[in-house]
Amino acid sequence: MEVKAGQIIQERLSGSQLRQTTEAHPATKSLAITPLGGVGEIGKNFTLIEYGGKTLIVDCGLRFPNVAEHPGIDLIIPDFTYLRSVGDGVLGLLLTHGHEDHIGALAFLLQERPLTVYGTRYTLALAKGRVAEMGLNDKARFVEVSAGGSLDLEPFHLRFFSVCHSVCDGIGIAIGTPLGLVVHSGDFKFDADPVDGRRLDREMLKQLGDEGVLALISDSTNVETPGWTPSERSVRPALERSLANAKGRVFLTSFASHVHRFQQVLEAAAATGRVVAPMGRSMEGNMRMARELGYLKVPEGVLVDLGTARQMAPNRTVIVSTGSQGEPRSGLARLADGTHTEMKVTPGDLLVYSARAIPGNERTIGYLINNFYRRGAEVISERHAQVHVSGHGSREDGRELLRLLKPRYFLPFHGELRHQVTHKRLAFEEGITEDRIFLLENGQRWSFDGRSASAGVFVPAGEVLVDGLVQGEESSLVLRDRQHLREDGMVVCSVGLAHDDGEVLEGPHLMARGLMAEDLGELLARAEDAVHAALSEWNAHGQAPDWDQARDVITTTLKRYFKKKLQARPMIVPAVLEI
Repeated sequence: MEVKAGQIIQERLSGSQLRQTTEAHPATKSLAITPLGGVGEIGKNFTLIEYGGKTLIVDCGLRFPNVAEHPGIDLIIPDFTYLRSVGDGVLGLLLTHGHEDHIGALAFLLQERPLTVYGTRYTLALAKGRVAEMGLNDKARFVEVSAGGSLDLEPFHLRFFSVCHSVCDGIGIAIGTPLGLVVHSGDFKFDADPVDGRRLDREMLKQLGDEGVLALISDSTNVETPGWTPSERSVRPALERSLANAKGRVFLTSFASHVHRFQQVLEAAAATGRVVAPMGRSMEGNMRMARELGYLKVPEGVLVDLGTARQMAPNRTVIVSTGSQGEPRSGLARLADGTHTEMKVTPGDLLVYSARAIPGNERTIGYLINNFYRRGAEVISERHAQVHVSGHGSREDGRELLRLLKPRYFLPFHGELRHQVTHKRLAFEEGITEDRIFLLENGQRWSFDGRSASAGVFVPAGEVLVDGLVQGEESSLVLRDRQHLREDGMVVCSVGLAHDDGEVLEGPHLMARGLMAEDLGELLARAEDAVHAALSEWNAHGQAPDWDQARDVITTTLKRYFKKKLQARPMIVPAVLEI
């Protein structure tokens, strides 16, 4: 598959793919639920629901890479192999909300097939922006739905209910099928006092539970945390205190789509005599869009541009930025390392880290925070004050959902295995027997034939690594090479050999990058001698030279040399010039 926005550099197979069967589709009268992403992991949510040869897709998200494991990789998206086998039976894509782990892979999927995409107003606004960036507007038909509404996509009947989460306009989906009702919770929590007044629809959940729920697919992300997840509104007092007490400029970071958080930042700024300036294209664009759509209410005179804020006294400004996960190209990262061209961090400034680290990003975020301290700033995070609360339900939120819906079968999704296991135990406490709780893997199909459920069939479900900077064909070696370079460095050996007999006429000359040694110059000089001796021995008979063999001689000689001297395995790049 050619990816116009970047190069797919590796398709990694999951364990389930190694066990896949040859069965392509569920039996005509069976209901099947197949996660192709989003279970056993945080991110990359992508689920198929199938009946009678017809398929619904719920969410199409990405996962951000761990820098240490995936050097140079920008995105990880689901493997669409199994979906290709479905053919024309796809009825559409349902989006539960607008976070990247639920909409971020949509444009890549649209490159393969046109789709009708269903979502709420704000979710579709975010999705359209992502699709437009890749020039794929003509590949999608966007249809707006709303909480409390319904939709018939034969043989499915869909009803949508409002949920509270850390993004506007989130929904859960009740999917009526000929064999029973399936409820997909979306990402949710029970917020008693939401910023926008839009509560999770308990009445509809109770009604669905009374009707009878065959299967519940539920968010498991925060189920290890005891109690209830606090209301989003609970962060306002801590934000206001932070802004009031800061001596200099305040930098605040959170996800660009967290409109409810920025609503409270604007209100806290107005209360403390500060203005707010967004920094970065995505932050500016999201705040502008949320304001235009009526989701963000801006107090008079509080929102300004970055240029205006730069001219004001530091103790009157708040700069809001993305980059909460330490993304190296973000404005926050450039502030931290002192390379931002429009703004600098100075002693007395404050960073309010109003977010939580996505698992795997802790080291990168720690480096960013340390750099703020290094520049004389103070840092406040949820460790010091309640400047952040989760958008995912804790244990009692999960318990309440189970009690309202009373599902016959339970499928914990959206979480690592430890989250799924904890959620399984919670469901068991609520009376769902162990044989009716399924801990699925990506690619593992859950099916129901009208009498009983099973989960023994596996379909392809790997992950695709995307380098968004380079176009080109797929290569399974690129990631391995990048890891090799990061760990052991690189040595380039250039040498000029006679065209007729391969005699060494120039060099060899070595250049090293990322190689650690006390006396690198002396080490490389001795390595050059070793290569010269090896090439002279190779050419002792004066035969017509084999240039590939000459490169092999150089590579083998240097690998052995550096292994012996440094216990290192640098990448060897032989450059042979015929003279």
